[in-house]
Amino acid sequence: MKNCILLFLMSGMLLMSCGQGSNTKTTTTTTSDNVTTSIPVNNGKQLFMDNCARCHGLKQDKLGPALDGVLARWNNDSVKVAAFIQNSQQVITGGQNQYATALYHKWSDAPMPAFTNLKDGEIKAIFSYIQAGIE
Repeated sequence: MKNCILLFLMSGMLLMSCGQGSNTKTTTTTTSDNVTTSIPVNNGKQLFMDNCARCHGLKQDKLGPALDGVLARWNNDSVKVAAFIQNSQQVITGGQNQYATALYHKWSDAPMPAFTNLKDGEIKAIFSYIQAGIE
């Protein structure tokens, strides 16, 4: 009896794992340091919805600019964009990033909240979701 239950559970786990792999969408991201990674889009979508969607659309402006093409606007420098996401005011007051300062002024000097809770991998997942262009 125990063997039957164990066989049943293992069969179910095998079927579930097979189905998940074929339905998971991934996208490839290349950072400014030429590191290419493949990240599940669904992770980025949830992070985008939880942290970005209130103020940003993918294809249309909201309280902040649309994020479609955001990496291109930052010269594909994901490190600078990530620094801006984690603490935009620090980047702006540092005076070293003219694009960040211009963006701040374009949006009526409205500061973007700091997202110090987001780790680099989570920000990369958001970039992957944005690049996939799924809304």
